[in-house]
Amino acid sequence: MKYIKWAFWLLALACVALAGYNLNSCRQYLAKKPVDMELGFENDIGQTPAVLQSIERLGQWEFLSIDDEVMVDTTDSHLLSPDDHLVRIYHGTLRLGIDFSLCDRGWATANGDTVSLQLPPIQLLDRNFIDEARTRSFYEYGTWDAQAKEDLYRRARTMMIQRAMTTQNIKQAEENARHQVEALFRSLGYKKVRITIERSSLRP
Repeated sequence: MKYIKWAFWLLALACVALAGYNLNSCRQYLAKKPVDMELGFENDIGQTPAVLQSIERLGQWEFLSIDDEVMVDTTDSHLLSPDDHLVRIYHGTLRLGIDFSLCDRGWATANGDTVSLQLPPIQLLDRNFIDEARTRSFYEYGTWDAQAKEDLYRRARTMMIQRAMTTQNIKQAEENARHQVEALFRSLGYKKVRITIERSSLRP
């Protein structure tokens, strides 16, 4: 029984030493070479350079999603007959976030227990956000071709972007980005995480 206890404590010490080595290796990796990586997943990233390199292969990171619904209509007037009228309803989910593939080289640098991050601006991650499967005609009278319906689609898309890309929503996405990215790097052992986010061109 005595030998079993000693074996247990030796194993525990070995695990602690290994964890400390991995954390130190990760810090050295960041300090020697700026991290040029993309983020966009929710799994435990660990503390090794190999995991950081796996993050580089990932893409966009969403920080705010906005569900929206708009009604758009159009009228085709006739002189001697009733006007044609078309009303359609569109649904969509707009995802605001950061595309880490747009990061400049050297966007992440570390010095001791401090890491400094220069992040691209918040942007609309997917411009084809309208769910066409849920699009439906609320009212339709007359004959309408594909071009007329495409015009309504474009109007609906523009309306949704204008309604979603407000200063308040962009600021909320930036705040969410700061919290989540800071939490990520703190999990790597950094006590100070300095984050700068470029101003979004979507801001009104």
